[in-house]
Amino acid sequence: MTLIKQSQDYERGGTQKDEYAVDELVLVNCPFCGSDRRTCIYREHGALEVSQCGACALIYTSPRVKSPEEVYWGNSETYYAEARLIFAGKAGHHRDPNYLEELDLIKRYKPAGRFLDVGCNMGMLLRHVRKMGWTAVGVEPSPSLSRLAIQRFDLDVHNCFLGELPDRLAGSFDVIALSDVLEHISDPLTFLRQAGRFLAPDGILYIKVPNARWNIFKQAMLRLAGKAPKQGVWDSYEHVVHYTDHTLSMMLKKAGFRPIKMTIGKPVQLPVWQELVGHYYQYPSPAILDWQRRLGRSFFYWLSWPERVCRFGSVGHFAPNLVVVASAAAARPDATDITKPVEPIPPPARRSLDTP
Repeated sequence: MTLIKQSQDYERGGTQKDEYAVDELVLVNCPFCGSDRRTCIYREHGALEVSQCGACALIYTSPRVKSPEEVYWGNSETYYAEARLIFAGKAGHHRDPNYLEELDLIKRYKPAGRFLDVGCNMGMLLRHVRKMGWTAVGVEPSPSLSRLAIQRFDLDVHNCFLGELPDRLAGSFDVIALSDVLEHISDPLTFLRQAGRFLAPDGILYIKVPNARWNIFKQAMLRLAGKAPKQGVWDSYEHVVHYTDHTLSMMLKKAGFRPIKMTIGKPVQLPVWQELVGHYYQYPSPAILDWQRRLGRSFFYWLSWPERVCRFGSVGHFAPNLVVVASAAAARPDATDITKPVEPIPPPARRSLDTP
């Protein structure tokens, strides 16, 4: 009972809530094509709905939180208390294996140069970027998180939104990284075009996002098991657009980018300290404490590679993350073809939508 109470009392640095009421949300149209035709495929966190566009098949959250970017505008003291050992160099971060995997891929295209990490949080990725020899720059709209990145890691971080960066930085970055960022952006087309403005002519854009098909798979498996969690499948309180490889590619092309590599990212092995002792979310936990979930994530990740072969290159339902490397490209003559409606992914049974 003590452990359960500690877990429930876990103090998070952000402003996220377990449940949202209707008056805290806003109904929005599809952020790709603007259509108001949508089908709800899941409901979580109270009144939040994960919806699929009936015109272009993009999955997005509507109704959604009114200001999703402010979820991380929390208390800097709480954030610091969680990560103090990492700042002191006495411990690693639980995402460090993922960060190193991402940077290894980026180095194959741009081994040196100016690197912009958009949504850099407390600078956990940027601290590796700097060690690897890039000129590390970050942009982070959260005042508390950007302050920690500057004060604790001595990083060059701009406390603003991407479009508010100084004009002098236009065209100056060899790498712009959107690692677990694009799914938080409510207007992704404008955001990607802003990224293109700051990218050097021969620069690359790196994107990692959760795979929407993986969430659909999890949702279906939980339904078969007689479960419909009130939260945690789609993280819709903060994730406002949910991408498949197809919808991510069409978003990039419409924004003026050319995808040059689409691949699968390894799963993030989330720690479980906060479930046991109500603290230490930043640090990796021993596999023995959560071996079943860790094994399951790894199993489906490795299964996603033969699944992709069977799907003739398309990323399927077993891949946890989508990774894209893209370059800037002039608008294609047939760009209008990108917006042609496609067959939507069949939503799960309506039974789960009635879950309170």
